[in-house]
Amino acid sequence: MNRFPLFLSLIFAALLITGADGCSSDPNVEGAKLDLRNQDYDRALRNLETALENNPQNAEAYELKGRVLSEKAFATQDQDEHISTIMDMLDAFESAVEYDPLLTEGVTNSLRFAFANEFQRGIQAFNRGRNDDSQFLVAARYFNTAGVIQPDSSGAYVNEAYAYMNGGQPESAIGPFEMALEAGDTEPETYRFLAQLYQTNDRSDDAVGLLEDAAAMYPENVDIQTELLNAYQLTGQIDKALERYSSAVERDPGNALFRYNYGSLLIQVGRYDEAITQLEEAISLDASYSSAYYNIGAAHINQAVDVNSEISDMDDELRENRDSMSNDEIEAAEAAIDAKVEERRMHFQAAVAPLEQAKELFEANGEDVGDVCRALYQSYAQTNQTDKAQSVADCAGYSDN
Repeated sequence: MNRFPLFLSLIFAALLITGADGCSSDPNVEGAKLDLRNQDYDRALRNLETALENNPQNAEAYELKGRVLSEKAFATQDQDEHISTIMDMLDAFESAVEYDPLLTEGVTNSLRFAFANEFQRGIQAFNRGRNDDSQFLVAARYFNTAGVIQPDSSGAYVNEAYAYMNGGQPESAIGPFEMALEAGDTEPETYRFLAQLYQTNDRSDDAVGLLEDAAAMYPENVDIQTELLNAYQLTGQIDKALERYSSAVERDPGNALFRYNYGSLLIQVGRYDEAITQLEEAISLDASYSSAYYNIGAAHINQAVDVNSEISDMDDELRENRDSMSNDEIEAAEAAIDAKVEERRMHFQAAVAPLEQAKELFEANGEDVGDVCRALYQSYAQTNQTDKAQSVADCAGYSDN
């Protein structure tokens, strides 16, 4: 299984948050402070519940309750109970600020402290995942809770997404990646991973839009540009893909991958001569580019197939009109057909050398040569190289023919 990286955001030092522990007029709040110092969290919470029953708008009681619940949560090992306690903590802090906005600074510090601890729990679980895959999902829940504590923390969402991907639940990573971007994440990998998840979950149009944004931010990032071009092809936006490829090649003419991708796309739209030019440039940059050799051969064969269609049309036209044609017209038509037949043969002949090179490279790399052999067999047969055709019959799967 691929291991997706842990995104280490800056974690500030966890400072002991003392809060507003001055004297309170409520004896139950004072009792809860003593209970907290003694780490008797349940007793402290009972005291605070009594204080809140007496005064439902007691902001000091809510703020102290939040700190008690925070310490209790991080003393709790059961994850479900821990997360439930964290949610109660958030409710308490929210009420404290609602009833006394002057407590905002102290509550903010307490939340930062809780976030740092929760994030650390996520890191620890993620690291345990190297030996136990189930721990990745444990980490995902901790990172999710960290994101709830600090909704503007993109790092929590990114790590939640990575944890889900490592834990075998990639579809669950979509939401966290989206939240990371909303929180301000701009890492190229976040865009790439999310786009890939969109594509595998039938959201190809969303992948295109996302990658267009990323490409605008990172015009020099080869991986993003390639992902976008592939996304265009998957969604049938060939014109956009061609425009992007052309720009990419112009911007970085020494990039063999751009040349190869552009040439391969040009084959798809029938611009074979241009395609061959790009693929030959790719080979000049990387002489071991086996797929480029294969696609050059494929371009020549496609040209031969197109010429063959022309021959068929010309032959049909001659058959249909022969009776009304003069001898000179018939001879001219037959000569034109013969010229096309020779053109077809030349295209098949031109395919042989790059396909032979592709076969050699594919075999050296341990790759399947079936498609190459079938293309070679056709090219040999169409150029009357019978012995060579037989030499590739086995790997072409035609040995029984």
